[in-house]
Amino acid sequence: MNTKKRKPFIAAFFSSVTPGLGQAYNGQIIKGGILFLATFLLIFVLSFTGLQYQFYGLFAIILFVLFFWLFIVGESFFAARKIKEITLKPYNRWYVYLILALLAFGLDVISADFLMKKVLGIKFYKIATNSMQPSVLKDDHVMVNLKYYKSNNLKRCDLVVFEFPANPSKEFLKRVIALEGEKLEIKNKRIFINDRPIAEDYKIHSDSKVHTDKSDSPYNDFERDNFGPSVIPFDHCFVMGDNRDNSMDSRHMGHLPLSNIKGKAVYIYFSWDILRVGNKLK
Repeated sequence: MNTKKRKPFIAAFFSSVTPGLGQAYNGQIIKGGILFLATFLLIFVLSFTGLQYQFYGLFAIILFVLFFWLFIVGESFFAARKIKEITLKPYNRWYVYLILALLAFGLDVISADFLMKKVLGIKFYKIATNSMQPSVLKDDHVMVNLKYYKSNNLKRCDLVVFEFPANPSKEFLKRVIALEGEKLEIKNKRIFINDRPIAEDYKIHSDSKVHTDKSDSPYNDFERDNFGPSVIPFDHCFVMGDNRDNSMDSRHMGHLPLSNIKGKAVYIYFSWDILRVGNKLK
């Protein structure tokens, strides 16, 4: 019978490329398949903890999965040392390993989006403009909870990612200012909800000038500083950028349908300003 020694470092390398492939190299293809599927099952189980909706929680999930992967790598290494040599099976061929690796890679690519959005319920965004500064800066990367509004009601001041009504391929990040049924009015840059002013310690104004009428606004942005009054329709909300004088929001695009909201932005997971990394968005 055709036997051949197993090299521990090759087994470890194969499992580092694809979890379980090193076990197949060791002649333990069933074990390898179980460990490969267990990696996905682990992510599925961890998704129920809700840790991914916190910066350090997501970090903990990544570490947990990484350590499990390293366990698989180590198990294949020490199993190869213990086995030393095996009776070669039909699948112990280099081209079979290559096919298995490619199939696993393809499955990883196909399932990655599903695992992120449907299982973990998260999506990462890079901010392209300064319309939300100082809360979120251009080139900040934020994590969005896609499942948040399945169990929570929309609230004023929530930071939401939504599809732009005029072009659903574009997604924006803005702050909820008014909810359905509320009366909103902007008077000289100040927000009134149901005729009462609201406190907004998160906003900034980069332009001190207040446009008081349309003839005073050369860029047709009169409604930037004075808007309404307007009652928010059912199943809609009114969103604005924190950088009030430099934001494309409901003052220009109209009331936002709630069905366009994809999720709530909860924290910054990367920023060029290291002190902002991990900041909870509020």
